[in-house]
Amino acid sequence: MIKMRDGRHMRCIHNSPQGGHLADYAPHPAIVLKMEDGSDLLLPIIVLEMPSTLLMAAIRNVQIARPTLYQVMAEMVEKMGYVVKLVRVTKRVHEAYIAQLYLSKVGNETDIISFDLRPSDAINIAVRCKVPIQVNKYLAYSDGMKVIEPARHAARAPFSDGLLFTELDRPDGKPCDEAKEFDLIRNMLIAAVEERYRDAAQWRDKLSQLRSKKHKWA
Repeated sequence: MIKMRDGRHMRCIHNSPQGGHLADYAPHPAIVLKMEDGSDLLLPIIVLEMPSTLLMAAIRNVQIARPTLYQVMAEMVEKMGYVVKLVRVTKRVHEAYIAQLYLSKVGNETDIISFDLRPSDAINIAVRCKVPIQVNKYLAYSDGMKVIEPARHAARAPFSDGLLFTELDRPDGKPCDEAKEFDLIRNMLIAAVEERYRDAAQWRDKLSQLRSKKHKWA
């Protein structure tokens, strides 16, 4: 069962039951790639919550106060005289997927270099740089999922208050404004995607209040 952020539940089966598919997991954040070759296969990739949240922020053009790792990497690529061309999810080693990030030299598209990355990082960069995301077709057909039951909305369980990252932000365990801001953005995004617009408005107001306090003391 794949439970989407917008509240839809999709019951799926493995496209290739004899293939080397992953074991079932308890509820865990995932990035789900949909194949555009006419098969409509889905490839769920288990990720940490931080890359999942930052990907939602990028897709919805939500600004985050501090530069993210992905913004820094994109700027580094540009300053080195390269451009991001595409991302490919190439293989799976045991239970971990591997992706490649392809860069080409500005003015010389035949000068191409590539790097192995976690798919969550590579996909975040691809979305920010607006480049294609490709999946090895044999991997997609072996590990991909087919939807067997139409998407339906289910009762939504309440989410946490978003303090997961706040407590990890400083050695003394005390929250800082930047961590609080990220938590508010995260909660606002989740509420908006799940169409809980009243909750999203409340998180937006709290975010505005926090930012106004920051400007007041700057």
